[in-house]
Amino acid sequence: MTAVLPERGIRPAPQRAPRPEPKAADATPALSVVDPRYRTPLQRRARARVMGMLVLIVVASALFGLVTSHVALTQGQFRLEDMRAEAEVHQARYERLRLEVAELESPGRIVAAAQERLGMVPPPGITYLSPIGPVTDMATGDDRVEAAAEDWSTVKRQLASRP
Repeated sequence: MTAVLPERGIRPAPQRAPRPEPKAADATPALSVVDPRYRTPLQRRARARVMGMLVLIVVASALFGLVTSHVALTQGQFRLEDMRAEAEVHQARYERLRLEVAELESPGRIVAAAQERLGMVPPPGITYLSPIGPVTDMATGDDRVEAAAEDWSTVKRQLASRP
């Protein structure tokens, strides 16, 4: 049944008979190799549920962490306000104590306490000692400067004459 075509030397391919179509009663599915990545609709729904639950858990954990950090921050702010109020109280106490110390150290209070409690009296005059002899406190401020300069010139001459 095969004839050779003389002009080209090619034989035509043999003709096969068509396959008969399977009957409806004899309808068994033909087996084929399935891709290993293929998921059935039931498997895809189960996988979607698991992924949905994981996403829900991650979002809930993130929200819980956010709320926890916000609560911790708020508690820290309350503690900071308490510490500031306490610092203000201690600062006011410190200022009162400094004022009290300044009042207790004032020269007028010390002189009054010395006169009242200890019976001390102010001296009738003050005598300053210098190398050339006693100097009384009767001079005023300008006179004292001139007297000290004169005293120093006298002392300087005496010191210069010695070897």
